[in-house]
Amino acid sequence: MLSPWETILSCKTPQAWIDKAVSSLEVLLLDHAHCEKKAATTAISLIHRYPDKNLAKYLSPLAREELLHFEQVLKLIKKEGFHYRNLRSGTYAKELYEASSPDEPNRLKDSLLICALIEARSCERFNSLLDFLPSSLSTFYSKLHEAESRHCDLYLNIYTEIFNEDWHDRLLPLSQVEASLINRSDPLFRFHSGI
Repeated sequence: MLSPWETILSCKTPQAWIDKAVSSLEVLLLDHAHCEKKAATTAISLIHRYPDKNLAKYLSPLAREELLHFEQVLKLIKKEGFHYRNLRSGTYAKELYEASSPDEPNRLKDSLLICALIEARSCERFNSLLDFLPSSLSTFYSKLHEAESRHCDLYLNIYTEIFNEDWHDRLLPLSQVEASLINRSDPLFRFHSGI
């Protein structure tokens, strides 16, 4: 059975990004922590923005799990001898959301698909890094790979349940935008940055 990232992403992570990640573990872990925190915030924001869609039953548990992952990454940062701090955000998520529709219900459709794409990319990046990281990190990322896969499926299932329609055609242009962000030259290395 294919992982979600194998079915909805338009490209794999370039080796150049993997090489940079392996030589930039502190930034990788710090930005990963921020990504987990943002994922929780996004889930809560969707619950708040669409109270009529009954999203809390799906996204409240997801937000809790993302915060648990945030706490786990914080422990890993400390264990590796690094110190948690703020980082300037990359533009990946911002540019993905700029490609979404401003009008409802398409805005919600695109938001759910963008969340699925981000989770799928996280899943794919964890998988891509497994063979290149120290065993302590690769074991942890292997476990997170499974969680991100579930989260991707969850967002796609929410889309199907709310809108009772197939998401593939709507996802394709967003997936192509996502691939362009992953493959372009990027001066700022982050967990979801380009090369």
